[in-house]
Amino acid sequence: MALVFSKYVGHPDTFIDMLPLDWQEALKLVWNKISGTSEIVVLKEEGAILAGGIIFKEMTADMQLFKEEAEELLASNSYYIGYLWVIEARRGENLGSLWLQYIKQQYAKNSFWLTIEEEGLKQFYEKNGFSLYLEKESNTEKEWLLKSK
Repeated sequence: MALVFSKYVGHPDTFIDMLPLDWQEALKLVWNKISGTSEIVVLKEEGAILAGGIIFKEMTADMQLFKEEAEELLASNSYYIGYLWVIEARRGENLGSLWLQYIKQQYAKNSFWLTIEEEGLKQFYEKNGFSLYLEKESNTEKEWLLKSK
């Protein structure tokens, strides 16, 4: 069974509704404003979405903790990766890593960055060519900004 990567062109809610509830709520609030410069990229098998994420090319609300850095990175043609997600039944099959590899190939002239709120995710992103750039704390919550190498 072949894995197929593509820019998602269906109704955005179909993809968004697959995400965790807190992600859905945050994304639905801003999607209309940012949809013109953002791309949902999915990984499918036999027409079913197995994984996906969003490439952002402008500021979003979830970048506010790193606002200055985000403005600099976006101005330097570095795109933000957000909402990378793999269906639960297929986790552990390297699909998230394959998605990141595909994105880096498709946007070979760009670098990438992302933020995480779970420290345990650092290892996954470091394994996939990202390195810790900055750590910040807000209301006793830590968040990390990682950049592609």
